[in-house]
Amino acid sequence: MTNAVKKTGVNFGLIVGLVSIFSTTILYAIDVKLFVSWWVGIVLFFISLAIGIVAVAKAKSKLNGFITFKEAFTVYFITMAIGAAIGSIYMFILFNFIDTDAKAIVTDAVVEKTASMMQGMGVKSEDIRKTIEDIKASDSFGLVSQIKSYFGGLVMYTIIGLIVAVSMKKNKPEFQ
Repeated sequence: MTNAVKKTGVNFGLIVGLVSIFSTTILYAIDVKLFVSWWVGIVLFFISLAIGIVAVAKAKSKLNGFITFKEAFTVYFITMAIGAAIGSIYMFILFNFIDTDAKAIVTDAVVEKTASMMQGMGVKSEDIRKTIEDIKASDSFGLVSQIKSYFGGLVMYTIIGLIVAVSMKKNKPEFQ
């Protein structure tokens, strides 16, 4: 594994982490209820995806236009692993130390949105009540939840990283 691959992954991982901190802070400052908006999650996902792809392209450029599957995947994975770790740590600190009241506001918004969605789908009141109890009992911003979320995200990023690596790999010609 070349130093260019590792260094590019780390540098772009820090960029993903900073983007995560910046976007989390902006959402927090505007309205913490934005954390439960599906479109916000999709936009942030595609921003991270784009940065990961740019990281692979940058590493490929540093390697004179050639990058193996392993190198491409490694750059993407390092980028996402570091970026997601920074984002998870910041989220944990924000909701558990900086503003613990925001955690309750977001949980209430999740309960509201979930109950509304379930009612719209015709779910029985008893099942809605049980789901709401489960949501309130869980600490989605606690350490265990953040660790689970981080590793769940890594699984998703791994799958995407495999696709990115396959599409961007370019092996050196054997005879040259």
